[in-house]
Amino acid sequence: MSASLAESTLRAEQRSPDLDITSGDPLHRIERRLGLKPGTPPRPGRMVALLLAVAILPLVVRVGAQGQIADLIRDPFFIRLLIVLPLLELVSPSVSASVARALQEFETSRLVAPEDEPRFQAARMRALRMRDSRVALVVMVAIAFGSEVLAETARLPFIGAWARDGEHLTLAGSWYFFVSLALFHLIRLRWLWRILVWWRFLFGVSRIPLRLMPAHPDRAGGIGFLANVTMAFAPLIFGLSVGAGFELRARILVGGEKLASQVAPMVAISVLFLVCVLTPLLFFVPQLTRAMWRGRMDYDRLSSRYIRRFDNKWLSRDPPDTELLGSSDLQSLADLINSANAVRQMLPVPITIPAILSVALASGLAMLPAIQAEVPLREIAHMLMSALR
Repeated sequence: MSASLAESTLRAEQRSPDLDITSGDPLHRIERRLGLKPGTPPRPGRMVALLLAVAILPLVVRVGAQGQIADLIRDPFFIRLLIVLPLLELVSPSVSASVARALQEFETSRLVAPEDEPRFQAARMRALRMRDSRVALVVMVAIAFGSEVLAETARLPFIGAWARDGEHLTLAGSWYFFVSLALFHLIRLRWLWRILVWWRFLFGVSRIPLRLMPAHPDRAGGIGFLANVTMAFAPLIFGLSVGAGFELRARILVGGEKLASQVAPMVAISVLFLVCVLTPLLFFVPQLTRAMWRGRMDYDRLSSRYIRRFDNKWLSRDPPDTELLGSSDLQSLADLINSANAVRQMLPVPITIPAILSVALASGLAMLPAIQAEVPLREIAHMLMSALR
């Protein structure tokens, strides 16, 4: 028996159920060939330096030559580039590691029965094919670079004087719109596609009959670790949504709009990103619900059998104190009650309060640039401290 268990464990370790949603796509392979992401796992340092050199440095040089560098570094559109571009690259290792741990947890916890292992690997391969789609990359590039041509007229009134000369773009403005901002949108679209790849994988796994454990202390049948991936997405969500915060700030400071008129879009953006990372966990609701009710019935039957025998043994007579004290039956009864209570506390969805709060806090902090346009930062900090008391 022990040899068989050791052999199955070894096979599980050799399978290496890898699903790196941040590496391996066509664009990443190009980056590796150019030496921009060396090492395993890839280190994003060189890619960050390249993005800053392409998207930021030309703007600084050109606007500096115009003598408008002070206007540039105060411009919300420029600040968001400076923050978001590096951040969206730097979060890759943590997201990748969190997804890898989740896949390993499926294996080590034996949530997938041996006969369903091919289905699990098929779900992984489908997600990998989706990640590696060249068509998706072409569409993202077309949207990122083509959308700026359409958006130029709409955004021109909100950008600083460093980027425009009357109704026309300066050289720095053209570089910002058609190079810097296009790269900004491409990286964001790429991350949204990666999130959809995670969706695809979880959807496939949710169609496999998992061996859920109703009495598991995570109150999610043993798949509560998926909420940890959601928490790992929090810095990413901040990076994806803070761009909107700076755009709303520009509309307030430059466009003359009021903060009150921007509350609805701020709330909508925060809710949208919260839904974006929590929705795939809802795929497991049918399985968890069935496991929850099945576990309750099983533990109710077990409790009835055990308590009946316990009563017959201990309550139908008056046992000596020496026999009663220290009896393992009493401890077993307590353990059974604890297990039954754990089953009754099981939730039909593997979403935890910390996961919700981490993502909500990240998307909320991303709106601070817009809020600070009218409300001083000191006053914001005072309100937050008062709310926490």
